[in-house]
Amino acid sequence: MEKQTKAFVLDLDGVVYRGSEAVPNASKRIAALREKGRVLFLTNNSTRTRAEYVEKLLRFGIPAQVEDVVTSAYIAANYIRERSPEAKVYVIGEEGLKRELEARGVKTGDEGCTVVLVGLDREFDYRKLTLAADLIRRGAEFIATNTDATLITEKGLLPGAGAMVAAVRAATGKEPVVMGKPSDIAADAVLKILGVEPREVLLIGDRLETDIAMGKKWGMRTALVLTGATSQEELNRSTLKPDFVLESL
Repeated sequence: MEKQTKAFVLDLDGVVYRGSEAVPNASKRIAALREKGRVLFLTNNSTRTRAEYVEKLLRFGIPAQVEDVVTSAYIAANYIRERSPEAKVYVIGEEGLKRELEARGVKTGDEGCTVVLVGLDREFDYRKLTLAADLIRRGAEFIATNTDATLITEKGLLPGAGAMVAAVRAATGKEPVVMGKPSDIAADAVLKILGVEPREVLLIGDRLETDIAMGKKWGMRTALVLTGATSQEELNRSTLKPDFVLESL
C-alpha cells in the first residue's frame, strides 16, 4: 500500500480534532504520513478561512500552509468565480465563508443577488431564510457548501450546514449544487491540486456518507476513523464499507 500511495487527504473535524481538542497523537501521525507522501486537509466546514485553519493546526503542533488546506468555502468561491465572475452572492454563512469569497473577488450582498450560497450559520434565522427563498424563486442559483447534518465538537454533535440547507430546500422545493464532499466538484478540485491518480490517494475521514462515499466513487482508497461522526454500530449496519477502519488517526 505504501508504495502506491502518493497523497493522503484528511478530513479535519472528527479526524484531526474535535472542536478545540486535538485527537491524541495527531501531530505525530500526520508527520509520519508526510514522510510517505503529500498531506492535504479537506473540510466541509465553511466557517473559517483556509488561513484560520492553518492557525488552528499550528496551535495543535501540526505544521501547515494555506496551500495544504481545501475548504468547501474555497471550492465555492472558485466555482462561482469561474462560472459567474459577475455574480452577486447572498450568503447564509459565517465570516470565514464571506472572506473566502471576497478573497477571490466575488461580490456579496443582500439585494440583486444571482446566487444564494448556504453554509453553516450559527445566527441563521427566519429573516435569512425568507430572503434566500425569495431570491431562489426569482431565479437565483442555489448553492450549498455542504449538506452535513451535524458538526463534530468537543461537546458532541451540533446542527451542521445541512440543517440550514434543508430549510432553504423545504422553502423553495429546489435542490442545491453541493460544493463539499461527497460531490464530484470537491473530488475534482482535490485531484487537480494533488496531481495524482485517484488510486494513489488514501482518503481518511469520519463520515461514511461524505468522506468514504466520495473516495469510493472516485476510486480512492479510504480509511474511516471512529473518533468522529460514525460509530462502529453505524458502520456495521452500513452497506458502504471503507478499505480500512481505525480507532483513531
